[in-house]
Amino acid sequence: ANTNPSPFFLNGASGGHHHYIPTSIQQPSNISTSYQGHIMAVVDIIAPSGALGLVLATQGGPIVKDVKPESQLLGKVQAGDKIVAIDDVDVQTSKHSHVIQLLRNNSTSDERKITILRESQPQTPERRSSISRRTLAGFVGAAKSPRSRSTEPGSHEPDESGHPTTTQEISCHNTIDDDGDVNDCTNQLSNGLHLDHIPTLPRFPVLETKDRNCWSEPSHTIFKIRGHNYLADPKKIQSGPYLFTARGADLILTNDKSGPRTGIAEKYSSILAGHARSIPTFIINFIFDWGILVNYYEIPAMYVSFLRARYEGSNQDLPAMDALQPHERAIIRFLVGSDNHRNATLKLIPKCPEGPWAVRQLVNGKPALIGKRLPAQYSYYPAEDGKAECFEADLDTRETDRVGKKAISLCRKYMTTVTLDVGIVIEGTNTSELPEQMLGCVRIHRLDPKMSPTLPSL
Repeated sequence: ANTNPSPFFLNGASGGHHHYIPTSIQQPSNISTSYQGHIMAVVDIIAPSGALGLVLATQGGPIVKDVKPESQLLGKVQAGDKIVAIDDVDVQTSKHSHVIQLLRNNSTSDERKITILRESQPQTPERRSSISRRTLAGFVGAAKSPRSRSTEPGSHEPDESGHPTTTQEISCHNTIDDDGDVNDCTNQLSNGLHLDHIPTLPRFPVLETKDRNCWSEPSHTIFKIRGHNYLADPKKIQSGPYLFTARGADLILTNDKSGPRTGIAEKYSSILAGHARSIPTFIINFIFDWGILVNYYEIPAMYVSFLRARYEGSNQDLPAMDALQPHERAIIRFLVGSDNHRNATLKLIPKCPEGPWAVRQLVNGKPALIGKRLPAQYSYYPAEDGKAECFEADLDTRETDRVGKKAISLCRKYMTTVTLDVGIVIEGTNTSELPEQMLGCVRIHRLDPKMSPTLPSL
């Protein structure tokens, strides 16, 4: 394989970052250029150590065919991206095996630089939207394409192939002030924007944004929940491990052109970058005046069996309830129970580990039976057409009480400086459901609404 970067000019950029640009399209800006009638962008991706979750193929050079939902680069790398260099080693003409070897050789490094060439459709001036350039990265969706050979050891070869579609380039002229209104930003960004997938928040850490505008899963040990003897002796204990694994989070803005904000698992297959129903998923959708905040959790197989029995009349053998752990019984009764029971047991534990003092004082980890504080709508979607089962809870914060509205207002005002833990637990209401155990938690890191996509129309 050719590892000599002679086909490229090495252009320096501030901060020690460099961009390899093919000689035929070299431009001094190192940001974007035109090549064969297409707009090209050269992007450096700083990848953390460990498996990357990318599916690669060779089509005139290494190309990203798909990004797995568990990938650490989800939301940063897109299907259709062309890999031109790895740690400044030219791979444009390298064989597939050589690219894989380079990625694996450096998998234990703290970080790896992957330089990609991103292609999109040419634009005419009439189709350009006036949006902030710093919004661009969050709005160009991943192109939809079937999987090819995986870079990950132990993965399966696909049984289909195809060519990635290209995404629409948005040219940026004006900027939006940092203090600009979220709603103005939403209306401006939605014009002319059509995405195959709604861009999802990347997983922490994200070097490019200094760990802003991303999500993570904090330790379960930060939560105190009801112990075995809580009804007689109201002492709380440290929670055991989360029962549902966090899959991701999305902040999506809305405007008067957006479609409905409820039932999003059925209406918008593009959420979570198109992977929301690749596995059984529990969606918690918080609805605001200006958008939605969506958390995604994987539903373990045992609970999926009870959902199928409840909604589909499945005859599958189910374990006896008295043979289950207390927290398992509580979750099953929530999933298969009435909406009144769900409202009475769905408990939110919000924490603010980082942010202004006023926000930390108000969002202090005090549990709230969220179904009693907000209008809630629960929906189950069976597996169909290659999509897995999904259970969704839509919680309308627009109808909350005075304290809730104050907390929401503060969080929105300081959104770019706040780190928020959204913990979920099903309340144990009797001794057969105690001790409790946290269902799951998503930590949201300093969100910037100006980098968020807009919910499309239907």
